[in-house]
Amino acid sequence: MFPFSEIQVGNDLGAGKPYKAKLTATVALGCAFVIGFINVAWTVILRERWAGLFTTDDLIKPLVATVLPIIGLCELGNCPQTTGCGILRGTARPVIGARINLGSFYFVGTPVAVGLAFWLGVGFPGLWFGLLSAQVACLLSILYVILMCTDWEAEALKARKLTSVELSTCNGDAEKGYEKDEEIKGLLDNGNGNTDEVL
Repeated sequence: MFPFSEIQVGNDLGAGKPYKAKLTATVALGCAFVIGFINVAWTVILRERWAGLFTTDDLIKPLVATVLPIIGLCELGNCPQTTGCGILRGTARPVIGARINLGSFYFVGTPVAVGLAFWLGVGFPGLWFGLLSAQVACLLSILYVILMCTDWEAEALKARKLTSVELSTCNGDAEKGYEKDEEIKGLLDNGNGNTDEVL
């Protein structure tokens, strides 16, 4: 939802600014909730008219009007959930986000959707309630990890360790390249004039 949050959180942690990274994450989540509420509002307000933009089928219109508010609630969960996954990537923990998504959608959402739609006879809205349950489980899990379990100072130290390893590797490669350049320059300075051997 907010790709800048992933980048900015990573930059702040890499720069050794854990409190700024936390503020960025909090602001991004707040903005995502605002957009989620906007989605709920328009899906409720336009639920009777939305289907008419795409079809004239009188059987489909009531179905769309029934599920559109549920879809809006799904978006209320989806916006901060997607932003939260970006924040987890920015803290170099994408595996946590992947596991939460996998567990929420396959072990919560799918059984609820199948159970409501086919076993309990709720029908088409039951599928969307399954998606809503997955979004709620995913959102609550991600918010718990980000807001309750994240030690921002430790994440900044981890970012420094990760970047220092990469920098030392890059510096090592640069030194090797410099040594090779000096070796070539030395051969050229011998005055033999034969650059084919060097190249």
